[in-house]
Amino acid sequence: MNRNIIALACSPSRGRNSDTMLDSFINGMKTVEGVTFEKIYLDDVFIENYNFENRLGPTDNEKEFSDLCNKIMNSKGLVIAVPTYNFSVPAHLKNFIDRIRCFALDMEKRNKINQPVGKLGYLKTFFIVSGGTPNWAQKILFFAFPPFWLRGVFLYYGAHVMGAFYSGDVQTFSNKKILNKVMKKGINFAKCVKKDRKNGILERIFFRPPQV
Repeated sequence: MNRNIIALACSPSRGRNSDTMLDSFINGMKTVEGVTFEKIYLDDVFIENYNFENRLGPTDNEKEFSDLCNKIMNSKGLVIAVPTYNFSVPAHLKNFIDRIRCFALDMEKRNKINQPVGKLGYLKTFFIVSGGTPNWAQKILFFAFPPFWLRGVFLYYGAHVMGAFYSGDVQTFSNKKILNKVMKKGINFAKCVKKDRKNGILERIFFRPPQV
């Protein structure tokens, strides 16, 4: 059975907070037998800005993007690691999420509020987010930070969301306590992929995208 996981590093700054957390997450996944992974830097993937002309999929000059789409379509897990930029994500990640609608949504089917139906029901997702806002403040204003938005987007795309982890320590890259926590999250996520588990508890209770 295919249990491959794509680990997508989305920070323009390599070796810093979200990137280091992703490496710790991967170290956790390594301990779970039968699960494979591939780390990809989104900066290495040329993706044109979303527009009407490229809405149906990668263009002829987007080979790396086409390869990434194929890898995600043939994987069981997707981990996104990203910093917080002005309460949101870097522009290239937002553009990537807009562009993958070509295989993430079924434009021929509509749900109860007349929106396209998600097609990523085979995919388990997890989100690793760094930021400069302290954790206590992020918990209060959770709806204004990337973990909340990323959950909503991928649930809309039909994927299963297994959770998210946020660190507000600006030196997370050297915080062993946080990195150990992330490693344990990686172990749990890999087990979820291996056992083909569905949405996490929060997603089952609070996040319910409109059904067909």
